[in-house]
Amino acid sequence: MSGNQWGPGPGQFGPPPQQGYQGGPPPQYSVPPQYYAPPPPPGPQYGWGPLPPQPPRKKSGGTALLVVALLAVVAAGGVFLVVKLTQGGDGPAATAPVARESVTPEPTTPSVPATTVPSKTVAPPPRATTTTTTKVTPPKPVQTVSTATFNATHRLYKTGAMRTVNCKQARTGLGNGSQSLAYFKAIKTCLDRAWPKQVAASGGRYRSPGLIVWGGSVTTPCGSGVGRSFYCPTTHTIYMESPSIVTFYKQNPTFGRMVGTFTMAHEYAHAVQWMTGLGVAYEKLRYDASAAGALQLSRRLELQASCLGNVFLGANRGSYGITGYAYQMWLYDVNNSGDRPPYPRDHGSTTNHGAWSRAAFQSRNPAGCNTWSASPARVS
Repeated sequence: MSGNQWGPGPGQFGPPPQQGYQGGPPPQYSVPPQYYAPPPPPGPQYGWGPLPPQPPRKKSGGTALLVVALLAVVAAGGVFLVVKLTQGGDGPAATAPVARESVTPEPTTPSVPATTVPSKTVAPPPRATTTTTTKVTPPKPVQTVSTATFNATHRLYKTGAMRTVNCKQARTGLGNGSQSLAYFKAIKTCLDRAWPKQVAASGGRYRSPGLIVWGGSVTTPCGSGVGRSFYCPTTHTIYMESPSIVTFYKQNPTFGRMVGTFTMAHEYAHAVQWMTGLGVAYEKLRYDASAAGALQLSRRLELQASCLGNVFLGANRGSYGITGYAYQMWLYDVNNSGDRPPYPRDHGSTTNHGAWSRAAFQSRNPAGCNTWSASPARVS
């Protein structure tokens, strides 16, 4: 789930992402826990477990080439001066002026009066006028789409099936806070390899989110609380609550691992939504929505995060070991996550949550995660 309704645009995040563990006493739940209890081995017994609710470019210094030729001819007296300027020398080179004396020879025949002939002025031929027409191409109009259309037609859905990164499950368990940190960091390393290509192909800017594993309570710019994991866009950080998952792990290690794995993939998917602009568009849509409309928008956001999280899990199911009994525990997890009374209907029904999750696990393709164009019934 996302930590709040407001955050930066894609690629504009706040403080550097964080990592670490913030311990504390076991939480006293004042908000719904992620699950009420794990199923006992050897198989699941369906009937409980919501996800936690969510409130609302060097300047070129080239030298220009300058060649200037100046020819001055002085007709009277026959004096001429040639001055040549050259580029790259120490200064202009000049030829010395040469003076020549004009001599008029003595006439050898009698002088004859000259006949004055009137000069005839000949007009220069008319110049041909060439008219050059420059075709001005007006700029193309900027095409804008509504925020709803942006999310419903996003390029993320056209990036193709996700390829496996051969993610392997960490050998460490989830017996305490420090072990949980190591376990979640191992999953995050895989997610950091799986999502950059998809994010870039969709037009977003990838940046690895931070990770805080905490117990007791936590305070963030997105709010504070106990008993739930969330992603905060302001800090671009995932906050993983560990005590409840530690409890599940001690009761049923396989179920605890699947809960922790899916929750981490879900929260990372929220980071993907904000890196691609889907999350920011959601915020804008919610701003003017009615109370009922805001809840439906929240369900579209959360169901998409679960869907995208399971795209990753499906792409790595073989290497990660989501087979056999582990697959049954994953299936139990996704089929029993969702809204339950009396909590707000902001994550989607367990039926719809299971449907989006199972389809994504099989397809491994974000194309199947377009909750923004789905009918209201599919995001109820």
